[in-house]
Amino acid sequence: MIALSSGCKTTCLDDGFAWQQGEDCGIASQTNSESNTITVTDSATDTDSNSNSNSNSNSNTDTAGTDSMSATLATESDTSQVSITDSATDTDSATDTDTDTDTSGPPCGNGQIDDGEVCDDGVNDGGYNGCMPGCGQIGPYCGDGMVFDGAELCDDANDVDNDECSNACGADKCNEIMVQLEPLTPKVALLVDKSGSMVANKWDHDADANTETVTRWFSLYTVVSFILDNFDSQLDFGLVLFPSKNAKASYDPMACLVEPNPEVAVAPSNKDAILAVMPPANAGAGAIAGGTPASSGLITAINHLKTFDPKFPRVIFNITDGAPNCRMDAANNTQRFESYDMAVHTIVENARTQDNIFTYQIGIDISKLNTGGMQDGNPDNIVPYDKMNEIALLGGKPKDDPTEKFYAANNEIELKEALELIAKDALSCVVGLDEPPIFPQNTKVLIGDGIVPKVTDCLTEDGWVYTDDQYSAIELCGSYCAQLKEVQLLDVEYYCKPG
Repeated sequence: MIALSSGCKTTCLDDGFAWQQGEDCGIASQTNSESNTITVTDSATDTDSNSNSNSNSNSNTDTAGTDSMSATLATESDTSQVSITDSATDTDSATDTDTDTDTSGPPCGNGQIDDGEVCDDGVNDGGYNGCMPGCGQIGPYCGDGMVFDGAELCDDANDVDNDECSNACGADKCNEIMVQLEPLTPKVALLVDKSGSMVANKWDHDADANTETVTRWFSLYTVVSFILDNFDSQLDFGLVLFPSKNAKASYDPMACLVEPNPEVAVAPSNKDAILAVMPPANAGAGAIAGGTPASSGLITAINHLKTFDPKFPRVIFNITDGAPNCRMDAANNTQRFESYDMAVHTIVENARTQDNIFTYQIGIDISKLNTGGMQDGNPDNIVPYDKMNEIALLGGKPKDDPTEKFYAANNEIELKEALELIAKDALSCVVGLDEPPIFPQNTKVLIGDGIVPKVTDCLTEDGWVYTDDQYSAIELCGSYCAQLKEVQLLDVEYYCKPG
């Protein structure tokens, strides 16, 4: 409420009308007497509606309310009094709905540099000579001052080409080439038991009771000849006899002689040389004699194989018909021949774990019975079959069988099958590299048209690995190893940069 004293004064009401006493201030009716009453009523209704359509869609409804004003000018006399009553009601409601759909501009990753982008190669994974995610900056490149592993040998961030780091960041030292390579040829020592039992015992070599039996040695010579015929071009063979040709059929150390070097050194195409040195198939007791000095024979074979570059696979085919005796630490002859030589176990295990030389164990007509305690030149109180299984496991090349871990042969047919299976298994899955790659991370390996994946564990994964930290060779693993043994050819591609 506003109070006015008498006289001519100017006052503005809330609705913006100005008036002076006795003048027309836009008031609908006016009475001036001893008693004057003025009534003013202002009513307003405002409705505002706005609709806007663009890429955006807006809807706005505004209803603004109703003003009501009344004023009463009471009694005017010598003393005038004005009474104004103002009542206003304002109601305002608004509803706003906004829907915005923005399809402007291509996204990062379309392979084109658009507004606001520094780089866009369509991949944007931060790779070498590529773009970073978000298209806001370029990826690693030669000249950024940081060495990118797999594409650069150095990066000095300058454009001087004749200093220690070239303007190619070392990639100019790399030739991108594709080569076809054959697997490395394994080195195989044939460790052949020439003990007297090999001719003292005969067997049904062809599983036909109607044919004449032959000596174990006859079958062994025949099978060795077959293996040399079929694998001489894929495996480098050598020969170690235990005991040697100088051994005697005597109950003393002369029965345990072994040469310090192989009878035939491991070499390519060695078939004729080996068969010329081995006693012939029909040799008798005069030529085939002595004990079973397996430890001495293994030592000769292992020492010889250690002379070869370890990048070559190196294995021993240990072919025997009995349990090892001829103990090198024997105090007397009884201990030498009647006591089992446990040193064999340690020797084959150390060869595998320390020198990466593996032993295949092949047993000819091996007994599953306990030998008892007779003085007969055989180790006492053992089961030869069980000992063979133990050696096979320690040698690292056991047979894939739940219970029989060595390759057991009870006739010539089985001996041939066993040696053929072993020879195939021994074929190499290692491919030597003439020079280590400058950027080993970028090497690709293929068999035919199929890419072989790089893996980390050759024992459990299918793929390929480098055999050492010097990148001197590649080894194929699992199913890819089997493929390589069939085709005997591998494609290797060297790249200077990733991709």
